[in-house]
Amino acid sequence: MREMLLGIVVVGLVIGIWVGRQTERARRTYKDWDTAKVALKKGRGIAIGEIRKAALVVIVVGGLLLAAFIGMMNAPH
Repeated sequence: MREMLLGIVVVGLVIGIWVGRQTERARRTYKDWDTAKVALKKGRGIAIGEIRKAALVVIVVGGLLLAAFIGMMNAPH
């Protein structure tokens, strides 16, 4: 039980780093669009796409980790 919880924590940490990179990319793209919106007309669409992609990753990974945690808590000891 303890090993499984430790495994979930490690997996969550690794996925958290990956999700953090996704959200940072979205933030950076949006900031770049803000500074260069005159030169790059498609920038806003690209930035919004990155934000949506990062949000989807956060929701999917969060749901999977929540399901794994709930499944582990409901498992027979």
